[in-house]
Amino acid sequence: MPKRKNTKNKEKIGEDMRAALNAFLYRTGEQSSRFMLVLASNEPEQFDWAVNDRLDEMVQFVLPTIAERRRMTYLYFDTYILKSAERRRPIKLGAFDFEKKCEELAQRTDGFSGREIAKLLAACQ
Repeated sequence: MPKRKNTKNKEKIGEDMRAALNAFLYRTGEQSSRFMLVLASNEPEQFDWAVNDRLDEMVQFVLPTIAERRRMTYLYFDTYILKSAERRRPIKLGAFDFEKKCEELAQRTDGFSGREIAKLLAACQ
């Protein structure tokens, strides 16, 4: 949900966004045991204060460590490049050091989320 701008900034959200925010606030104004709403964001501070007020719990998922990024590069390289190549014509890797390349990628992706690492390797297809 977008953050509402105060009048000092003189910025306004669009009518569609305002309608969506108002509908959300209206539907989530009371406790309910019939449904659960889960929001995910890399920047939860950007949510409108009224949205944050309706969240009972907030769980932070930190960015992956070097060891986690290394495992992800192995996984996604295998999934998106090697297995994808098996279905088509084989790719020739020549003198390609798989472990060294995955280690290099893990080092260079510091600050990336798991989704960003997956998208990076998917784009390498």
